Amino acid sequence: MALNNYIVDARTIRGYFTDEKRRTLIEGEILARQGEDSHSAFFLDEGEIIVYAETSYGETLLATHHGPLLIGEIGALAGLPRTATMKASTNVTLFEIERDRLLELSLKSPNILLSAVQQLGRQLGAVNEALALYSNGLKALEERTFDDSLLLDLDNPSPSLASFSQAFKRFANQIHVKRRQHDDMAAAALIQQSFLPNLKSFDILDKNIKIAGIIRPTREVGGDFYDLFMIGPNKVALVIGDVCGKGTPASLFTAIIVTLMRTICRNYADPATAISHVNRALCANNDSMMFATAFYGTLDIETGELQYVNCGHVSPALISNTGEVRNLMPTTIPLAIDESATIASGHDFMEPGDTLILITDGVTESMNISQEEFSYNRFLNMVPKFRGLNPEDVLKDILQNVESFSQGVEQSDDIGCLIVQLS
Repeated sequence: MALNNYIVDARTIRGYFTDEKRRTLIEGEILARQGEDSHSAFFLDEGEIIVYAETSYGETLLATHHGPLLIGEIGALAGLPRTATMKASTNVTLFEIERDRLLELSLKSPNILLSAVQQLGRQLGAVNEALALYSNGLKALEERTFDDSLLLDLDNPSPSLASFSQAFKRFANQIHVKRRQHDDMAAAALIQQSFLPNLKSFDILDKNIKIAGIIRPTREVGGDFYDLFMIGPNKVALVIGDVCGKGTPASLFTAIIVTLMRTICRNYADPATAISHVNRALCANNDSMMFATAFYGTLDIETGELQYVNCGHVSPALISNTGEVRNLMPTTIPLAIDESATIASGHDFMEPGDTLILITDGVTESMNISQEEFSYNRFLNMVPKFRGLNPEDVLKDILQNVESFSQGVEQSDDIGCLIVQLS
């Protein structure tokens, strides 16, 4: 966010720094990379910085910044990992401000803190606009009124929504084209897969945690999803869920849930409180009466403490390094059914070598040629042999067992799995 004269005068900011703090970057040089610790903020004196998210589908441009302005101050003040990568798009002159120095300057000039608050306000406003766009798109799809006029409306977004609007327009165009071609399922799969996290971004945690995950869509695309994101330096949020229904509406409702969880849950340490806010937001204006089962947990990768809420979802299995198997049973009803629902939480601990196995009902409800379900009991009977296996092997074993059981019978539901292991 540019620091205009109302907030902080650029010449005043320059006066805070010595020549020793000055840095120069050449065009194309990386300033900070997504996932790194936010040890400092930067005052961009001259030049241009682009900010983009690194995803499994490539780089997504988020913003373009020109000097003079302060960037990275929210992450530095809060001690959060970098949420995006910053790169010089021209030759750049800037000052790097260490966290302690930034706090010192903030005490001297409270306007710096006001700048950070204003930045957060803009970001929340953009999220609200994004959710409104998703909701309107979902309603239009359900009423089959999703036409070219809606796509044209995305050509003139507000500045705060410009990058998101372009991304959503690409999704919307794909949906519209596929509908014309009577291939709605392919468009839904595109949206569904686009919201899965990039597991490679968690490589920075490889000393403490190993992760494997997959959503295997069927011919009839549904709303299975999983997600992971950091809450502070040591806690990782674990999400898996299943939206009722099929096709594009289910995929869009999935996008709403993932967006809400990523936005709201970072603000609350207690999972029950976080999910209460998510549930109320989903219940509001839910004219389509869609709902979802979901598991949300926070795992402290240093202490192994696991706090969770299970909203009517298939119970995850936790196998300890000693072979003990524990089930994380539902603690409340599915999301988006009752805004006044009591949200209870559960509590457990993971030791190094313990493995948490989260699945969707696409595993337990897989059918064979005799119309027999794979069942949750059959899944539990497999779990003890996963002791000591790495997450990738656990994932492969589950999928192979389901495939062997189904005997080639085409399945009617997605299969979702997320494997998390402390190491």
